[in-house]
Amino acid sequence: MINSIFEAILQILSDVSSRGQHGYDAVVLLALLVNYRKYESVNPYIVKLSIVDDEPTLDGMGMVVHQALTEYNRQYKDKEEENQGGFFSTLTSMVGSMFIADADEKLSVQTNEAILLALYEAVHLNRNFITVLAQSHPEIDIPTTPTTPTPTTPTTPLGTTPPSLDNLMVEFIVTHMMKDFPMDLYLRCVQIIHKLLCYQKKCRIRLHYTWRELWSALINLLKFLLSNETTLLAKHNIFHLALLVVNLFNMFITYGDTFLPTSNSYDELYYEIVRMHQVFDNLYCMVLRVSTNTGQWKEAASKVTHALVNVRAIINHFNPKIESYAAVNHISQLSEEQVLEVVRSNYDTLTLKLQDGLDQFERYSEQPKEAAFFKELVRSISLNVRKNVSLNTLSQDVLLKEFSTIS
Repeated sequence: MINSIFEAILQILSDVSSRGQHGYDAVVLLALLVNYRKYESVNPYIVKLSIVDDEPTLDGMGMVVHQALTEYNRQYKDKEEENQGGFFSTLTSMVGSMFIADADEKLSVQTNEAILLALYEAVHLNRNFITVLAQSHPEIDIPTTPTTPTPTTPTTPLGTTPPSLDNLMVEFIVTHMMKDFPMDLYLRCVQIIHKLLCYQKKCRIRLHYTWRELWSALINLLKFLLSNETTLLAKHNIFHLALLVVNLFNMFITYGDTFLPTSNSYDELYYEIVRMHQVFDNLYCMVLRVSTNTGQWKEAASKVTHALVNVRAIINHFNPKIESYAAVNHISQLSEEQVLEVVRSNYDTLTLKLQDGLDQFERYSEQPKEAAFFKELVRSISLNVRKNVSLNTLSQDVLLKEFSTIS
């Protein structure tokens, strides 16, 4: 730490030739240096990384991270295609899809922890790096086929926009409902969606996004929690996740008119809630049962009961009117447009309760909550780097010394 090589690393990342040869190692080294005893003393690399504003350097770092994650996704996709080949595999997949996925069925492609850590530190520490995420890089060969995220760590290419981030969250929600339920990742996923909605509401940003896909994914998540209540409760507080999901719907109900793209989107929200009312009804019955009994989940379930008040009000208000419309017009099954017409015609008589704090969220803080996680992650990355580093070449050392002499 006494002799800083920070400037030398930046030179490698900003130079096209050196970046192509040593960029990956430079980014990994920077990530490790930033994390060196950072909870015990002042780390100069943290300070220096936070104030970098040189565009070629930041772009170079972004390109290295992008290439590494693209390669990782390619390996995962290749592995997935290998496992899906042949009639027997297709039959096994078809039969297996009838049951909850097992943890043992995950494809084994080692997560690139070092690059994910580097991406995290760049975004977390340097506000200028955010602009890199919104840029395209012509020198990078971006695959034309969609990539598949790892079962344990959702990753996304640089160039992410809010709609594509929503797409990533939706994809994660619908593809990770398994016996070995990744509760921590689901909580983070739902919290990311919540923060995006809070930002949209605050700035009145109306994204032209297919919100129905998100609503459908969230409702299916609630169905999964209900169907696997006993199994999941043995390991997790599913009521906390259920509360976050229900409050996402409350965000749309209460503030949707400030960020949904059109009034039709708001109508479609109510349609989706009414159409899938059985899921919300079942959730209410479950949390009411748990909250009225003595047990460790009593208080957590009670919070969900209170959060469902407006969702239940919508269901109880519109369902009788839809049934009445069908009876009067002698229609056995209403079309979507007919249901939407009933919804539009009966907003005036709907009474909802104002719920406070829906647009508030706990700001991210690495310490102390995440300190243990990062210590273990850095230890794992360090061991992996030591295991794979080539001790037979001094080219990287020579390069660092060469760049460190540049004034």
